[in-house]
Amino acid sequence: MSVADLPQHPARIILVNPTRYLGNLLIAGRLIQEFAAWCAARNITFRLVVDAGYAELLALALPPEVLIPYPRRQIKQSSGLRKLQIYLQCLRQIRAFRADIAFNIEEDSVSHRLTQLSGAKFRLGCSSTRHGFGYNHVVPVNFAARPAEQQHRWYSFQEVFAALGLPPSQPGYLRLPQEPLSTQLQSHLQALGVDTSKQQVVLHAGATKAYKKWPQQYFAELCQALCREGRQLVFIGAGQDAEEIAAVLALVPQPHTGIVNLCNQLSLAELAQYFGSVSAIVGNDSGPFHLAAAKGVPGLVIFGPTSVALWGPLSPTASVLKSSEVCSAECTKHQCVHQHRCLTSITPRQVLDQLAPILR
Repeated sequence: MSVADLPQHPARIILVNPTRYLGNLLIAGRLIQEFAAWCAARNITFRLVVDAGYAELLALALPPEVLIPYPRRQIKQSSGLRKLQIYLQCLRQIRAFRADIAFNIEEDSVSHRLTQLSGAKFRLGCSSTRHGFGYNHVVPVNFAARPAEQQHRWYSFQEVFAALGLPPSQPGYLRLPQEPLSTQLQSHLQALGVDTSKQQVVLHAGATKAYKKWPQQYFAELCQALCREGRQLVFIGAGQDAEEIAAVLALVPQPHTGIVNLCNQLSLAELAQYFGSVSAIVGNDSGPFHLAAAKGVPGLVIFGPTSVALWGPLSPTASVLKSSEVCSAECTKHQCVHQHRCLTSITPRQVLDQLAPILR
């Protein structure tokens, strides 16, 4: 079958996208919103399978009934028969939707398997190398090599939506509501030491990959310099970011006046709301930086060996810092003969110089 064989008048369409990467979800988010609106205009019922950890955040941008949570963490924390039971419970919910079309926009194995097993009449994949058996058609998205003007991952996602009929649009993040801090969140932040009357600079020292992490010593030096200027510094993060932040703060002389650690203290939905009152952010190439950029926070994102053309921020308020240092041919992201000088050659002084006009 080909894309020309798509059901002409589908009543139900499901997007299977339980990505574990927040940045990917935010980059695809606006396309998902536009597709949901496109479906609604045609009386098509739309559903989205999403990692349960992101459901609360997405409920700010999409009708809650659209979402089918994939319990990734619960599955990971369970074992044996219980793990299978949780997975099958989610799969039954997907199959109960009785989709006319099920599709995915990423190459990952979870999206692949759930689409295969969705029970949809027409199953649409996006990777000719990974999505073979069990699909009616695969959109031949080239994730590796793309035209210079369409290298960003947003364009790869857009190709799949276009195959389903979504009109062309411009790159952009998931649209999130711009709203003031709720009284409840403001009280919570104050209890944690945040003074929302002061100019705040958010720092995110973590990342999912080691090769994306700017040195801890540099974050500590930046922290001290900003404290001397009287800024309030707020570290954000979750999970293993706590270890990264602790290591940075261990390098900052006591007392840590003017520094607040919000790691593991806010949900993603609360963090998105908090970003509405933030003056600037400095962070590694990571999901939290993309979330801040989606909320329009001015900031600097520090890039190492990853591609800016592929993963750069989709916001005019975000600037990229990337070294001109070139790796050797034998370098990989995980094994670098130069100890990732692309990161270590970016100095705290450079960050401060580029941050100054933002804070003014």
